This record gives sequence, structure tokens and C-alpha cells, in this order.
Amino acid sequence: MSDEIQLEKEISTLILNILLYIRTNRKLPEESIRELLGFLEALRKFTKGRNEISKPLAYQLFYLYTTGVSQAAHNKDPDSTILTELYMGIVAVFSDALYQ
Repeated sequence: MSDEIQLEKEISTLILNILLYIRTNRKLPEESIRELLGFLEALRKFTKGRNEISKPLAYQLFYLYTTGVSQAAHNKDPDSTILTELYMGIVAVFSDALYQ
């Protein structure tokens, strides 16, 4: 369980760094988001078969995704590939049946 807690802390820190980058640079940090996707894949191993994840983590993931969508819309960025990947990574944490 302590590995899961440590992983959630790393994810939280990375999410905060991504949000700060978006706010200061007004663009999405694709490398950091891909790093986050790797962490989310590792988190799936801990959450597989469970019906819950921590509320703070769920909130941070939701907030990151909505911030990313807002920034991409503001930038009128036609390439939303990284947002689609982020969406799929987040949903995969929430549901064992999707994106196995």
C-alpha cells in the first residue's frame, strides 16, 4: 500500500507541475503528460479490481483534463491527440474494462 501512496504523491506533484506549466506558458507540455500517462498505467495495477480511488486524485485528474481542454480550445489547437491520450489514460484508471 505504501507504494501506491508514493505513486499517488508522484502523480499529484506531476499534475501540479503540468498545471503550472499550462498557466505560465499557455500550452500543453506533451512530454510531461506522457510521463503522467506512464504513472497512470502503473496506478492501474494498484486499482485493478477496486471500485474506488482517492477523491483528491480523482479531482486532480478531472481538473487537469478540463484545464487542458480549455487551453487547447483557447489556443485553437487542431491537434488534440495528447488530450485524447490523457482522457483514455484517466478513464482507464477509473474503469478496469476500458483500454486494457
